Amino acid sequence: MQENTLTASDFRFSISLPDDAIASWHQDLEVMYILQGTGVLQLDDNQFTYEVRQDDIIVLNSYQLHSLDMQGSGKALSLFISRTFLAAFCPEIESMNIECKSFLYPKEEQARFNLLRSEFASVFQAYYKNESRFPILLRSRVGVLLNNLVHNFLEQTKPKDPSRSSSRERLRKATDYIHQHYRENITLSELASTIYLSSSYLSHLFQKQLGLTFTAYLTNVRLSQAMTLLRSERTITDIASEVGFPSANALIDAFKRRFGVTPGQYRHINEHDTAIPKENGMTSEGFSTDFSSLTQHLHHPEQSIVHPQVNEVHDLHVDTSRKIRMLSHNWRTLVNAGYAKDLLNGAVQAQIRKLQKEIGFRYLRCKGLLDDDMMLYVSKLSGSADYNFVYVDEVLDFMLSVELKPYVEFSYMPSALAREAVFPFKRPSILSMPEKLDDWLALVTSLVRHFIDRYGIESVREWRFAPFVSPEFSGYGVFTMEEYWVLYRETTHAIRAIDPQLHIAGPGSNIDSSDYISDFLVSCSKGNCMPDSLALRAYHSILPGQEDSGLQIMAEDEAFPLAASGDEQFLEHTLHKVKKLLRQRGFGNLPVILEEWSNSIWQRDLCNDTSYKSAFLFKNILENYDQFEAMGYWSLSDHMEEIVPLPDLFHGGFGLFTRGGLPKSCYRALQLLRYAGNSLISEGDGYFITSSKGEIQIFLYNYCHYDTLYRYRHTTHLTQTERYNVFNIRNSRQYHIRLDGLTPGDYTERRYSIGPDGGSAFDEWLKMGAPKDMRSEEWSYLESRSLPLFQMHSRQVTEDFVVNAVVQPHEVQVILLTR
Repeated sequence: MQENTLTASDFRFSISLPDDAIASWHQDLEVMYILQGTGVLQLDDNQFTYEVRQDDIIVLNSYQLHSLDMQGSGKALSLFISRTFLAAFCPEIESMNIECKSFLYPKEEQARFNLLRSEFASVFQAYYKNESRFPILLRSRVGVLLNNLVHNFLEQTKPKDPSRSSSRERLRKATDYIHQHYRENITLSELASTIYLSSSYLSHLFQKQLGLTFTAYLTNVRLSQAMTLLRSERTITDIASEVGFPSANALIDAFKRRFGVTPGQYRHINEHDTAIPKENGMTSEGFSTDFSSLTQHLHHPEQSIVHPQVNEVHDLHVDTSRKIRMLSHNWRTLVNAGYAKDLLNGAVQAQIRKLQKEIGFRYLRCKGLLDDDMMLYVSKLSGSADYNFVYVDEVLDFMLSVELKPYVEFSYMPSALAREAVFPFKRPSILSMPEKLDDWLALVTSLVRHFIDRYGIESVREWRFAPFVSPEFSGYGVFTMEEYWVLYRETTHAIRAIDPQLHIAGPGSNIDSSDYISDFLVSCSKGNCMPDSLALRAYHSILPGQEDSGLQIMAEDEAFPLAASGDEQFLEHTLHKVKKLLRQRGFGNLPVILEEWSNSIWQRDLCNDTSYKSAFLFKNILENYDQFEAMGYWSLSDHMEEIVPLPDLFHGGFGLFTRGGLPKSCYRALQLLRYAGNSLISEGDGYFITSSKGEIQIFLYNYCHYDTLYRYRHTTHLTQTERYNVFNIRNSRQYHIRLDGLTPGDYTERRYSIGPDGGSAFDEWLKMGAPKDMRSEEWSYLESRSLPLFQMHSRQVTEDFVVNAVVQPHEVQVILLTR
């Protein structure tokens, strides 16, 4: 059984997947629902064996011995209710026994079970929709379910067999001790002595009641804990010591006997291919159905997307004469344009020109400058190499023609230089160390000298250079971290040997990879290759198992198996940790830039096309305004993808533009953010207020985070057209903003908004009927409709002037008050 739990103080959910079943019991009351497939359920000392199927619902009482073995693609979902909550809800429940096994009754007698299924689904919905923020509501839903169990499934008390009860209680004490002390060197004799039994009797008790020896049970508990820790970055040796094995080899041997693979192989599988196979639990359109059988029992499934008609009221008092700090607008420093070869595409160039005209950035970053499709490094039959700068020059010439400075990443590895060829994406990008380091350094040196000869040293000194790819790519196994640091150090030395004033940025680690960042700083300090700016990446993603509230991640061929973090302040919190680390290492003045960032690593997240993304950009840019030296959003266009393209206009790409150049809501959000003034006068949850001469700029947003199911890529409530079903519940926000210090007189008020009601190309496309093919005039109509909603009024401002606004979920607003 592989479990990923959603924990709370009184309740938790757990998913059971196909694996070796382990006999177990626990204090909690367990309500189990079979999501899909079939399984074998054994109860009460293996006296009863049942086949369970999709839609079955079962209750397991406290300390009821059971074992569930799901078959094939089968999955079960269990709700565990603590004895503490049970005692508070109904003190008599400890002496009660719930008899609930829906599979024992025919179809015509399922009415009372259907009501229980509905209540179970309602509790689960409360969890994944984040109603845990409202504990009274959540507890009331659990209370309704328990009330049903007590009134409709309470079994008449039967006389208990004293001998059987006594044996069960002794075994419970033994297993409780094991779960508390499994890290220690427990022996059968020690345990028997602790609970005042003979070793032979206790051994017999394990074998009879659980079908396992004492040693096997202890080993299973340790292996279960080891499986959880293997999802972290801890070493096998550390894990073995943590869970009670005498050595790493002992853990490896036990793990392989039990699961057929070593711990290292299990970790590799979980990092790259663990999840549920795509052909299981998926519709023909590619949407998951794991929870469909359960959610169909909700009385009103559509309510999962209806937001409460209650406003959160925010009364703000703003002194417009106060200046908190001056703003540099660093979010406009850098933007990503995918891969170098894409910049030779006329459609992409048109999108970049539009971006520069309407928003304006300073730097453009692209990857793949050394890819084979750039034909930069060409081997001759004699074994020597020629450098061909034609395509590279065209790319850089275009950047400079639209007043964008190049952010040059030396990636990936030309095939003629590669030690081995690994293709991490569907593109012709090779991840490898060079066969000969000197040949790599010669290529980098020739490129930099060519840049200086062609564009001039003063111009090139304003560029940014990244010596290689992110160190996390070592996870593919094609190079070690030691090899990476050598390459990074020597490449940095080669660049600075040409001109010490050239700006080096690196290494491109994930922002939450403290170990990588720390090792990088130590290595650079020792190797005299400290970068001029620390370059990081942030995709708001986590490994399964990094948080307590998690579900089994779904398999996606085109993306790394990472879940979206449940931390809505992920960027702020991780940046704080990085800056603290820099101060501790003595590099507090080292600038930090985000060379890549987005909401997740998933390249087919259909919510990328919705107005959710405009609120995401508002939230993260405004909450971290000027905290980074640059924030390079990934990426400019859906045309620049690392996976197989799809024909759909809105297919969930990262881009600010669709492949055909239609601006998405996220692009419109950046257009509005450029209105920010040069002075910050107030900021807080959901608002950011700035000023410039003669004008006040008010930015409001109502961000909704993904619910737990969708964070782990369960697309049960998603379709091509219905994409707002996968978010936490959020109220509308009502703002009353009193602006003190304004000079009384006549002002012009301009209001812009982006949300499902307007300003979002996707939502306007839905209103058009979601057409597959559009004529040119229809395309033009859609583009015009994708502009933010706009209103303009004349206002008479007095000394106690108040601005009122209501911001709906997924909406952003900008209010400009100009004298």
